[in-house]
Amino acid sequence: MKLRQALVAWAAASVVAASCVNSTPTLDPPFPTTSPASPTRPPARKLLSAAAVADAFVDAINRQDFVAAFTLLDASSRAELTDADELRSRYEAARAIALATRTATQLRGGLLYQDERAAATLVTRWESSLVGAFEVTSTLGLVFDPSAADWRARWTPDVIIPGLASGTLRMEREESTRGAIYAADGTPLATQREFLTIGVQRGAIAGPDEEQRLLDLLSQITRRAPEEIKAKYANQPKDWFSPIADVDEALIDEYYDQIKRFPAMSVRSRFQRHYPHPDLAPHVVGLVGFIPPESLAAYRARGFQGDEQIGLSGIEAAADALIGGAPGGVLKLFSGGYLTVLAERPAVQGRDVTLTISPALQLAAQRLLGERRGAVVVLRAEDSAVLAMASSPTFSQTNITDRAIREGALLNRATQGQYPPGSTFKMVTMAAGIGEGVTTPDEVFRDPGFWDGYGVAFRKTCWLRSGHGRISLQVGLTASCNVVFYEVGKRLQEKSAYVLSAYARKFGFGARTGIELPEAAGLVPDPDWKRQALGEAWTGGDTVNLAVGQGFMLVTPLQVAQMTAAIANGGLMRRPYLIASPRPKPSADPVARLPLPPATLEAIQRGMIGVTRDARFGTTTYRFAGFDYCFDAEGRVVPCHRMPAQSRASARRLIVAGKSGTAQAGGDAQPFAWFTAYAPADAPEIIVTALLENIGEGSSYAAPLVRQIIEAYYGLAISPTPRDRRANE
Repeated sequence: MKLRQALVAWAAASVVAASCVNSTPTLDPPFPTTSPASPTRPPARKLLSAAAVADAFVDAINRQDFVAAFTLLDASSRAELTDADELRSRYEAARAIALATRTATQLRGGLLYQDERAAATLVTRWESSLVGAFEVTSTLGLVFDPSAADWRARWTPDVIIPGLASGTLRMEREESTRGAIYAADGTPLATQREFLTIGVQRGAIAGPDEEQRLLDLLSQITRRAPEEIKAKYANQPKDWFSPIADVDEALIDEYYDQIKRFPAMSVRSRFQRHYPHPDLAPHVVGLVGFIPPESLAAYRARGFQGDEQIGLSGIEAAADALIGGAPGGVLKLFSGGYLTVLAERPAVQGRDVTLTISPALQLAAQRLLGERRGAVVVLRAEDSAVLAMASSPTFSQTNITDRAIREGALLNRATQGQYPPGSTFKMVTMAAGIGEGVTTPDEVFRDPGFWDGYGVAFRKTCWLRSGHGRISLQVGLTASCNVVFYEVGKRLQEKSAYVLSAYARKFGFGARTGIELPEAAGLVPDPDWKRQALGEAWTGGDTVNLAVGQGFMLVTPLQVAQMTAAIANGGLMRRPYLIASPRPKPSADPVARLPLPPATLEAIQRGMIGVTRDARFGTTTYRFAGFDYCFDAEGRVVPCHRMPAQSRASARRLIVAGKSGTAQAGGDAQPFAWFTAYAPADAPEIIVTALLENIGEGSSYAAPLVRQIIEAYYGLAISPTPRDRRANE
């Protein structure tokens, strides 16, 4: 192939050039380096003046005061440069090529004299965004001007870098290749595809006639109009390669002889992000795109040109430094037939990343969530690894439509959506009430269907209008009895207006979980927040509202899943995570431990089991009707009725512990439906949390969805989505 042969020839030429890398160009010194046996030293007045001029010149260059530096030059140097702006441009041009973020020059040692000439040794430390820090040693000549009776600096470009006066400074970039993203089973979620791109370097176009011929040829190759082609490079920097179009190798071979006639036209290999399964976990995997304007300066400070693609969302963004790597380069000086490498730093290639996501479970969660607005989070109970995370509306990574953007499909509702938690917060209220000694799991409350703890004028009702009658705190959690938790909230308020908020924070609310994704922190209100945010005092009604997960409180579905995981696994608060590899060795210590004695934790767990099992009080037992599964002798989950009667009696059952929640959305909007659960209740394997926006009660809508996802996890038949709707919390 002509293109491949040309690349081989170019590589061979590079080897020849590299053979000169260790050679040093011969430079004419600014004065004789060998002094006579008895050198004539200038008078002391001239010695101090020469040193002062050298020192003043270095100081002016470091301050980038080129007007001051220009006034210190001798007549011949000033005549060559014409003015201070030209001196500035020489320094700035070298710094631009070297991608220097900072330079600092200092004098080293004393001056050397020969008659009325002197030389100062300069050491300049360069800091380059692409090749790092390096030093250059150069010489500043000085001459005594009899007409002015003073010393002046004699300047050439060699003062910047030796050999620059007769040479060319060039930075050769080495790009990094972006790493791939894989699911837990090795399914590729994001990879790099190689493309051939034909492009133009505007500064290499000889003139209008050549440009027209170049445009005509590019138009033939790309089937694009000349004016469209020109628009792609017209406003780009002269030395930039401006891509015009991706082309097939066969097409390049066909036009190769014509392409090589144009120095400004070249074909380069480039990589483009490819999503083999664009509908699989798009919110988790994320997207790449061009560097946003507000981030451009930061990326250029790291050596990027500015036209690269970086991660903009999901894991692509959160792990961009790991997946994307970093560019490298070699700063070379070609002078007098020699090549000198001034500095180099190899590119850091992007690393492949493997996620914890299970493709089968992920697809099931997405399918079961469907087009309903909301989110699903599935964690592995053992370590809080994310097995599935779905958000709806969703999008395809290869076809992001205007409609998807308008509907907020790019928002990951699992980590960035913020909602009142509703009754899922009652586990926190129960823990606070027991922990602060204002109630016990067995205390019996009376629920007539309403609560007048702050007087009849401030009456609050239970979701069950007829009331639950006499009911204990633990069963009150099972029944999600508002009256019980209003009363616990009032008692906590009497102890301290801050105490319930403090417990909420211990359960992980009001702070980001630390997952490798963009996420919201939510909001835990307290008296200080209300005073600062609203200019109002905190009241007992605020605490009572908070006790049932209403009011100002905001949480993310991931935070609710994290809380549920902590309750399920004995009170250990672990950070949810998505990147399985490469992964730092996890600490043996959990992120935190819930402030729950074993008895309190057990009472909460029993209350959650009752939610799906207690035929009288459980808010979702009607949604788990027929969910009757057992573990057989091999540990497989099977319908209990298929087991022999004798085995069935002693078999371990698959029991789900959960909590429903119905969070008021304000105004006439339908409430948010919550259900969070773990299973099996006796030895938790998975945590499932579902949130559906503006749809209705948690038991009616979110609980069946969680049941279906648990069924999918265990490979069971998926129960149909129920059609009946019942106000059951």
